[in-house]
Amino acid sequence: MSIQATERNSMNTWLIAAFLLLLSSCAQYNEADKTQFEIDSQTVLDTKSKLMWAPSDNRQSLTWQEAVDYCENYNGGGYEDWRMPTISELQTLIEAKIEKESDVINISSNMIWASEIDDSKAAFCHLANRGCSWMEQVISISLRALPVREGLARATGSQERLLPPRPQSTKQRFEILDLLYKQHLITEDEYIQKKAVILDEL
Repeated sequence: MSIQATERNSMNTWLIAAFLLLLSSCAQYNEADKTQFEIDSQTVLDTKSKLMWAPSDNRQSLTWQEAVDYCENYNGGGYEDWRMPTISELQTLIEAKIEKESDVINISSNMIWASEIDDSKAAFCHLANRGCSWMEQVISISLRALPVREGLARATGSQERLLPPRPQSTKQRFEILDLLYKQHLITEDEYIQKKAVILDEL
């Protein structure tokens, strides 16, 4: 066998080994991530945070108040103490890499409403982008409700530290509205309506 053929066989063997190692590490990561949760048809228990989640979000766009009502009226698993999650609780899902089309919780959109409010705005978290921000409470496009309830203990971490910066000025509110419109998250009619609401508050 020539030197070139030997080197080529050696390289092929190394590539196959590296590929198998990569597949193995990915499988181990996914398995370890999923075993953090106890999943059944009506509830998903996070054994790390001790929070119990609904197995699915509400599956359609809704405003912040509609999300609150959905969570508080949810009774999955026979429990009646479901509620809207806080930012810090949604952060536990981000840390666990739960996002849209996850096989742990059936998420139909990465944007999930949180319970915190600031005047006309409410907090939400974007699971895939691993961050939280503020949105006008009356906006609904692509935003979902995901009920949660207490498990054996509360999620750890400082909620104040996780709060996103609050958009206080009118200029910031217009910038957020412009961004939503440019990203096609709201229609032109909604854009005009929300802009008028902000102007009426001046």
